[in-house]
Amino acid sequence: MNVKILALMLSVALTSAAEARNDSNFRASAEAVAEAQNNPALPPIAARSDVHARLAAWTHTFKTMFDPRTVAKSCLARAIYFEARSESELGQLAVATVILNRSKAENYPSSICGVVYQGASRHNACQFSFACDGQSDLPQDRRAWDTALAVTAMALAEDKPVRSVAAATFYHADYVTPHWSKSMNRLTKIGRHIFYSQG
Repeated sequence: MNVKILALMLSVALTSAAEARNDSNFRASAEAVAEAQNNPALPPIAARSDVHARLAAWTHTFKTMFDPRTVAKSCLARAIYFEARSESELGQLAVATVILNRSKAENYPSSICGVVYQGASRHNACQFSFACDGQSDLPQDRRAWDTALAVTAMALAEDKPVRSVAAATFYHADYVTPHWSKSMNRLTKIGRHIFYSQG
């Protein structure tokens, strides 16, 4: 909002408060009000009604932004983006399936964000490396982010989006061999990720 408009609103508010107290030092004159109404820096009255629409839009935006479903979608999309953006859509759906499976499993947090950010306070010692590597969690590649959002929508719309990993709660890249992989049931390899269920 324009600084002049804010200043005018503050001035009107102070003037009204002063008039309510009968404070002669703050009395607004008819000339001052007329000058403010005819100020070319202010939008015409018709344009000012647009402020209500904008406030309603912002209110909706804030309500939507903090809606638990929106937050969960954002967490899942970030995990897909950072963990699997170089993978095919199938590979990205498989990673999403692991996250969703964990959110339903007993030994993990019950929310998608809880699963994605589990252990994030420990540098390089969390469940999903992007969450604790000290780097920004803001997507930089718009196309990959749009794909991650589309994959998120698919993953949340279907119960078990990728049948071959329907029971998977673990995965790792094929260029590492974590110690825990020996005690798991290997399910399949999709792209560069190997998927497991608990043994």
